[in-house]
Amino acid sequence: MDDNAKKEEFSYGYIQMLAAISGFSVEKSSRPLDNGGIDMTIVAPEDIGLLFSLKIDVQIKCTSSDTIIHNDYIHYPLPVKNYNRLRQKSAIPQILIVVVVSKNIEEWATIKEFQTILNARAYWISLKEYKETSNEKTITIKIPKNNLFVPKTIVEIMKEFADYINKTSI
Repeated sequence: MDDNAKKEEFSYGYIQMLAAISGFSVEKSSRPLDNGGIDMTIVAPEDIGLLFSLKIDVQIKCTSSDTIIHNDYIHYPLPVKNYNRLRQKSAIPQILIVVVVSKNIEEWATIKEFQTILNARAYWISLKEYKETSNEKTITIKIPKNNLFVPKTIVEIMKEFADYINKTSI
């Protein structure tokens, strides 16, 4: 397996772990959805508010580049195809998650007898309000460093979506 495939698999496992801690499950996308820009769906297996089976579609990118970290932002070069997909209106909220790992694969996890430490962090952003771009290949997305994707974040996104649906439903 090449290093990019390792990053992809590690990032999927990392997001699945965070979802499990939050009490959510994940569905890894089929190849057609993956090709369309959705890597995973996070699912609420219990009611949130008055709603059951809320979902978030997720596109996951993983990088070991030190050059993307600038002051208070992560600057991630996203392919325009993916950018446009994440901007589209959708019945299910869509977010981009960028997982940042060390260049040295051996540093991704430290395992001791009763402890496993993952040396990674994830940042998220919704692009639903972003404007069309004239770029042809990539567009740099600026993700605030305080947009850490942690278990609490998943709960907050799901509750926000539930509130939105409850306010707009007929």
